[in-house]
Amino acid sequence: MIWLYLLSAVPLALFIILLLVMDSFSLTKWPILIWSIMAGVAMCALSWLICRIPAIGESKLLVSVVEELLKGAVLYVLIARKRVGLLADATIYGSAIGAGFGLLANILYLNAHADVNFWHTIFLGCEAAVMHIGCTSTLAMALIMVHQDKFGESLQRKVIGTFVAFLAAILIHYVHTLWPFNPLILTALLIVYFVYSKHSLFKKNSKFVHEWLDEGINNEINLLGAVKRGEFHTTKAGEYLLSLKENFEPETFFDMFCYIQNYLELSISARSNMILKEAGLEPMHDPANQERLEELRALRKSIGPTAEIALRPIVDRNQVNRWAITNLI
Repeated sequence: MIWLYLLSAVPLALFIILLLVMDSFSLTKWPILIWSIMAGVAMCALSWLICRIPAIGESKLLVSVVEELLKGAVLYVLIARKRVGLLADATIYGSAIGAGFGLLANILYLNAHADVNFWHTIFLGCEAAVMHIGCTSTLAMALIMVHQDKFGESLQRKVIGTFVAFLAAILIHYVHTLWPFNPLILTALLIVYFVYSKHSLFKKNSKFVHEWLDEGINNEINLLGAVKRGEFHTTKAGEYLLSLKENFEPETFFDMFCYIQNYLELSISARSNMILKEAGLEPMHDPANQERLEELRALRKSIGPTAEIALRPIVDRNQVNRWAITNLI
């Protein structure tokens, strides 16, 4: 019986490996990947306990809601803690959560249907597991787009975007439970669709990253060079900063200048390491960057939210930049 459990895990492992191969930037961190799989297993166990309540377990819709909310909660933690910043790694970690969930779901299914036709049991279990991977990876893509302000920067739009993302995952899951196809056919269709969609997604992710690199690094290098040469006041960014001088205390204004310099140092380092990763080279880790990062956090508290908002034309603190500075230096 043990070999049946091992066999049921093969499609899940292959799917994760395929996504890792597609990721040209090699952004995946193995500790987070393993944690995601284990968290998926834990959420499946919790879901199984919740769905033993008759009022929930007897409703396919409520089961879909419970399972997608639990998997999505793990995703939300990763994104909120800035462990995920791009579509590619969101998809990989989301798929890992779905794979962990699907792995335990397969084991539970095999235990409950040991007397059913062998191939029917295997394909039905694999098809459900692939569905979990697909739903969670799709939810991950939607959530990271919400955090990248693709649907707007206001809190209202973020809440609506998050709600729609979860609703879409729940509906896909629910419709899947009603689908009348043979498990073998449905498994094949799901695999073809998700492989094709993920291939397209990784191409889109690569284009986005290149645009992010091209648009930012040259401007930041020139700006940092001006800061170090004492010519910052001659740049448009410097002129803008000077226009704010009368609105802040001298100590706060000085901290704002230091904040800009630290941010530029860290952002250039992060973007440079992204370029090295794509080229298959080992990123350069400057020990001083950790000190700069700590100082940046301290300066952020020191200048306060008003000054931070005022610096947005110079310091682009969007989701991608925050993730990159935290994870790539």
